[in-house]
Amino acid sequence: MRSSPRFNFFRLISRNLKSRPYRSMAIILIFALIAATLFSAMYLAGGAAQSLDRGTRWFGADLTVIPENSSTVGEGSLLTGNPAMFFFNGAVVENVSRIPGVARASPQILVATLAGASCCSDFLQIIAVNPEKDFTLLPWLNDHPGVTLDKDGIIVGSRIEGDIHSLLIFYGHSYHIVGRIEPTGMRSIDKAVFIRMEDAHIMADESGTKAVKPLVLPPGMISSVLVQMDPGASSVAVEDAIIREVPDTRILTRASLSGTVTQHLAGITLLLHDIAVIVTAIFLPVLVFVSVMLARDMKQELTILGALGATKAFVLRLILAETFSAALIGSLAGIGSALVVLFGFQDFIALSLNVPFSVPTAVDLLSAAGSTLVLTLVISGIASLYPTFRLLRSEAYGNIRTDESD
Repeated sequence: MRSSPRFNFFRLISRNLKSRPYRSMAIILIFALIAATLFSAMYLAGGAAQSLDRGTRWFGADLTVIPENSSTVGEGSLLTGNPAMFFFNGAVVENVSRIPGVARASPQILVATLAGASCCSDFLQIIAVNPEKDFTLLPWLNDHPGVTLDKDGIIVGSRIEGDIHSLLIFYGHSYHIVGRIEPTGMRSIDKAVFIRMEDAHIMADESGTKAVKPLVLPPGMISSVLVQMDPGASSVAVEDAIIREVPDTRILTRASLSGTVTQHLAGITLLLHDIAVIVTAIFLPVLVFVSVMLARDMKQELTILGALGATKAFVLRLILAETFSAALIGSLAGIGSALVVLFGFQDFIALSLNVPFSVPTAVDLLSAAGSTLVLTLVISGIASLYPTFRLLRSEAYGNIRTDESD
């Protein structure tokens, strides 16, 4: 009884791929395109959802009440940080606070800085709050006991340039940075400046002489009311009560913001999925044809392997592994290329799609990459079914020993 010689399995696969470079590169390129589009769709959806969840949790509000006629710019300000400025009567705070189910209501004033003016450091969103009562900023201040939002002090988002104690100028008024918020991926926080309400009104009063354009902040007016509900309170009931008791208002919730993000992403993610399907539909026959040609070329190789003592199990693994190896290389190349492009242009993508966006966590990235690999390998398996079946029925394969004991 003779024993089968030892074959270097991976060396054989590598040799076969190198011996047919054009065919191998075609398969690798096809799977790279499929993997890149699938991974990109998962990456965008995951990054937007993660950023929205992190940002809304930082704000700590269950509901945000804004003027009905400013719903579009208000939603845009929350989602993308586009500087906005709108107002309604500050009495809304008391009216909202009296509604059953409302635990706390906190007002904010939004101020859009001047763009390209010498009086201003940058075009961004200023958010004026009462630091002693604002439940959005208060938890952060409690976690940073050394930081106090005092007169002319500002707390800035992670994307605002400047070191602690450095100065920023808005409407001709100088402020010093006292704290910096950790990155959230939501530009409405990362690209925002938090100041005291009284400082905002002082800045407005001085802007007539210090700024190229005066800032008008109507007395007694606010931009939004952030609402925290009582535990167990029905959000639907609270929303209906606010709309009924405080007319001409629009309520933004995490669900509504998530729906807007999904809507904004739907077009691009659907396009990417469609591209992946189209690429697969177009190239699957090509893959089958290439696999058939590969099977034809391997018939002579099977005869040689059989003569050298290879078993049927070894040969079958070799047949399947060659196609899967090309698919795996292509998938990894596609995922890597997509990751480089998406990471490098994430700001442009977020602004173009009008969505909050941050790089997904390592777990989410691995999950997206794993799902993409599985899908591309399944496609590879489908493409290799017919040629593999033909090889298994060939005379060359039938003459090979069944196992090591033959």
